[in-house]
Amino acid sequence: MNKQLYFILLVFCVNLMYGQEYFYNNQNKITGTLNPSFYGFTETSQLGVIYGNESILNGDSNIENSFAFGSAFFEDYNFSLALDVNLFQINALGYSTSQANVHYIYKTNLSYNWVLNTSLSIGYGNRKLDYSSLVFEDQIDIFTGNIAGISIDPVNVNNKVNYFDLGAGAHIHNSRNLFFGLSLKHINQPNTSFNSEAKVKKDLFISFQTGYEYDLNPYNRGSLPSNSYLYLYGSFSNQGSKSRVDLYQEAIIENFSFGLNQHLNNYLGTNLTTMGASASIFLEQMEIGGNYSFELGNKNLTGVSYNYFQIFILFDFYQFRQFRRGNNSKFFNFN
Repeated sequence: MNKQLYFILLVFCVNLMYGQEYFYNNQNKITGTLNPSFYGFTETSQLGVIYGNESILNGDSNIENSFAFGSAFFEDYNFSLALDVNLFQINALGYSTSQANVHYIYKTNLSYNWVLNTSLSIGYGNRKLDYSSLVFEDQIDIFTGNIAGISIDPVNVNNKVNYFDLGAGAHIHNSRNLFFGLSLKHINQPNTSFNSEAKVKKDLFISFQTGYEYDLNPYNRGSLPSNSYLYLYGSFSNQGSKSRVDLYQEAIIENFSFGLNQHLNNYLGTNLTTMGASASIFLEQMEIGGNYSFELGNKNLTGVSYNYFQIFILFDFYQFRQFRRGNNSKFFNFN
């Protein structure tokens, strides 16, 4: 198989799973991964990391993804600044992509109960493909099974691409239990092709988000603890010919949370569905948790195993955290 064909198959496989955008199954915990305006939602300073690992190509390789962010809220000036970094890599195939983004989020009080947060983002990214990690047809000796270290297969691509990226986002929330969000990424549609003679631009990415929290024991009369909530979150995303729906149902019981999540991907008429379960624990100013997802669709479609695990740590610098006493409502800061 020549290099061009191998690379096309690799890119198709990755596009079928995630498209040009990577999605975290813990996006309900760190909504800034999808819409950076949410970095200003809690009106506090925060730090967070996510790590995910998934097998690909019948277990012969792994997809690894790492994400880290930090945000700071400037109360006297009604704005937040945030920085996040994302690294995606398939080590066995020598493919990786990384991007760092800076976000400015401005807070506007629409009324006593409603707040609007808007964001502007600028990012710098790169994609790399290490051909020394790949094996091609002319390197294989079919009589001995030996693999030569050098290929003479011609190729007309670069092994590294750099680009700038622009984005914008907004969300509106009340002080009790409800929010709506909209985000745009790749507004400038940067060219990310490895071939210097081709123009392969990132498609515009559009996403809608909404969340609702229901107090399960508002009058302290039920069998559940007083700080018990049902948190429902959903998002719809579209990028070119790809679309995705993410749904989350999470029960927050004092210092613990448990949830289910469903994810439907559609690419050129092909549907891939995954389901996951999550759990987390709140330790003072930290939340530590994980999400395990598995595929419900046809695994023979791409040869990809969809058993995927993510862990996350979120640290909140909210100065009155010690007064929460087990109240981990998403809207606690506004009550």
